[in-house]
Amino acid sequence: MKHLERAANLSVILGVTVFLVLAVRGELLKRQTADTSPHAIIGKTLSLPGVNFPPQHNSLVLALSTTCHFCKESLPFYRDLAGRLVGQIDVIAVLPQPQPEGQSYMRQATVNVKQVVSAGLGSIGVHGTPTILLVDSTGKVINVWVGLLNQKGQQEVLADALAKQQSSR
Repeated sequence: MKHLERAANLSVILGVTVFLVLAVRGELLKRQTADTSPHAIIGKTLSLPGVNFPPQHNSLVLALSTTCHFCKESLPFYRDLAGRLVGQIDVIAVLPQPQPEGQSYMRQATVNVKQVVSAGLGSIGVHGTPTILLVDSTGKVINVWVGLLNQKGQQEVLADALAKQQSSR
């Protein structure tokens, strides 16, 4: 009787171990195959609550967080960028914080954005801040830049945004 009970217990333990190993391996494989690189969202269409991308021209989406020090360091660039693009390209800020907090953050930074949206950044395919998305009039992502940009990166954003805007007219 003890041998049968011991064999049953070992079978249960072995079965649970095999199940857990297979479950963990399956979960790890799913995570490894999910493409979280920033450029994976190029060609995908953004859906942001309350945002209607303007017909006939592109928009820049700034994915930021009030708690991100790289975002804070990038604010002078965003201020200058938004100023240069006034009347040509709408700039929309998306932050995971509540909308009043995001609006206050952008207002204090004096970055002239058309709209501030509160949304989970993962919902738009962004996994790090700051991220800039250049999107067309349908919300389709044309280009993406991530992180604190150096002078060359900043010039690329401006040039690409203006070049793509000219080609969309």
